[in-house]
Amino acid sequence: MPPRHVQVPAPPGQPAAQPAPALRRRPRQSRAQATSDALLQAFVQLLLERGYAKATIREIAAVAGVSIGTFYEYFGDKQSLAALCIHRRVQALADRLRDAAHGLAGVPRAELAAALVDVQIDAIGADAALWSVFFALERQVSPLAAYRRHYDAYVALWRDAFAQAADPPPAARLDGIARMAHTICYGGVSQALLTLGPSLDFA
Repeated sequence: MPPRHVQVPAPPGQPAAQPAPALRRRPRQSRAQATSDALLQAFVQLLLERGYAKATIREIAAVAGVSIGTFYEYFGDKQSLAALCIHRRVQALADRLRDAAHGLAGVPRAELAAALVDVQIDAIGADAALWSVFFALERQVSPLAAYRRHYDAYVALWRDAFAQAADPPPAARLDGIARMAHTICYGGVSQALLTLGPSLDFA
């Protein structure tokens, strides 16, 4: 069963934040948050060391320093944990892109587009091994609806950035140009990592 998602309201003027895969137990205290974070970090470590198929819930719990029972307090299964890891990484990149776009308001759109591509390539290239695994794993653990929501949110970021350029595209073409920009950037990086792996020369 695909993991449930919880919608998080977006601040005014920003694209809607994408719903995160639901935890069984919402960490409301610092200790509970630390436990949740430890499970996420343990999963990432084992994902890179052993791969998704070989990393077991028992191992994830052991590396996180918790019992299997504690794992199931937070996550229904390994797929839910993986989906949340991917969601958080994608959202963090979106936040970085949004901040960069805000600082680029008023520059020519060609300069803006090049800068936003650089932001994404720099962020992904700095952790290429993990992104390579996540791009492949996303198709297995995230429902198509969640993937589409993330994709549309990134298109909205491009659209809002282009709208604030010194020479914005015509309004009638803005959506199409934004979608093409994200398609080229995301598609180029993700497919290169999927086919060439983390050895891809980002320079």
